[in-house]
Amino acid sequence: MKVIGITGGIGSGKSLVADIMIKKYKAYLINSDRIAKEQMMPGGISYKGVVEYFGKEILMEDGTIDKGKLSQIVFNDKDKLLKLNSLTHPNVLTEVEKVITKKRESKTVAYCIIETALMIESGYDFVCDEVWYVHSSPNLRRDRLKQYRSYTDEKIDAIFTSQSKEEDFLKAYKKVIYNDSDLFKLEYQIDSLLKGQEEMDKSPVFS
Repeated sequence: MKVIGITGGIGSGKSLVADIMIKKYKAYLINSDRIAKEQMMPGGISYKGVVEYFGKEILMEDGTIDKGKLSQIVFNDKDKLLKLNSLTHPNVLTEVEKVITKKRESKTVAYCIIETALMIESGYDFVCDEVWYVHSSPNLRRDRLKQYRSYTDEKIDAIFTSQSKEEDFLKAYKKVIYNDSDLFKLEYQIDSLLKGQEEMDKSPVFS
């Protein structure tokens, strides 16, 4: 079983690549965002630390964390964002490792995929056999975010500023998928990457 990380900036098409892997190759998606949300619910492993640091002001009447308030606090404060990440990412990574172990032992899937824009910051690449960087031009990503999410230019600019830059992704990950054309081209690149990996697996190892 191969563990493949799928990363890239917001609007690059990570989810589309993951969807192709799921539908065409029966890959199992490890949803790190869902895990993080569950762990920040009351009783979750990340809940206490987040509330102790950011204060009860971030809580709603039922005791759950108000994601909107928390987002506003960390969005324009890099230090607080880093603190939030330090309180949550290690817990998510531990759970991700558990899921990978279970899937590897079950021998029921050929691929596990982890989709996240925060591959560099989270350390999820540590548990991946390889990472694919999904690239799209900033203008194309901006157009998608406006069309499909109704984001304003101001919001897009803020998100672009907060996320890893293209050069950071390219420096960290050498396998790049260019999502700037049609679906056929996208599938072709995915097929090529997987075929290349299969050929490597079959190659003899010389000492």
